[in-house]
Amino acid sequence: MRSPELLIRLTATLSFALALAANAETPALVENNRAPINVSADRATYENGRGIYEGRVELRQGNLAINATRLVIDEQNRQVDRILAVGAPAALNQANGSVHAEARSIEYFVATGKVILTDKAVIQQQGSEIRGNRIVYDSQKQTVEAEGEKGAEQERVNMTLQPRAKDTPRTDEPQNPSPAPQPSQPPQPESDY
Repeated sequence: MRSPELLIRLTATLSFALALAANAETPALVENNRAPINVSADRATYENGRGIYEGRVELRQGNLAINATRLVIDEQNRQVDRILAVGAPAALNQANGSVHAEARSIEYFVATGKVILTDKAVIQQQGSEIRGNRIVYDSQKQTVEAEGEKGAEQERVNMTLQPRAKDTPRTDEPQNPSPAPQPSQPPQPESDY
C-alpha cells in the first residue's frame, strides 16, 4: 500500500503540472542561462569561484529576478552552476510575474532550470498556487513536486488550482476550427415571375 506522503506528493505533482502545462507561453528558466547575470547588493565578496552577496540583494538574468538577503553564486570554469538565495522570504519571479516563488531558501541550478524551494515554500502561476515545506520546480519539464513538513506537527501540501478561463484556447484544440455545417433548407417552389 502506498504511504499517504507519497500519494500527496504524486497528487500534487500531477495536479500542479497540469496547471503549469496549460500555460505553454511561460518560457523555461533555462532560456536565461545565456543572458548576463546582474547582481546588486549592500556587500559582496568573491573567492575561488564563489560569490557571496549580502544585504538587499537583487539578481536579474533575462526574464528571471531573484530578491534575497543573502545570495551565493557558485561557478565552475567561469560558468554559473548554482545560485542559492536566502531570505525571510527570498523571492524568484519569472517572465513579468507569470511564475512567482518564495521560500526561506531558493536553490537554482542554472544549466537545468531546476529550482528547489525549502522552508515555507510557495509557487504561483496564473492564479494557481502550491504551498509546502519543500517544492521542486523543473522549468524544462514544467513539473512541480511538493512535500509537507515531516515531524510531530506535520504540515500538509496545500494547492489552489484555478480553472482555465472560457475565452482562453486550450493548447490541444485547433486554433481555427472549421465552421459548423448549416442545416439544409427545404426545397422552395419555383416562381413564374
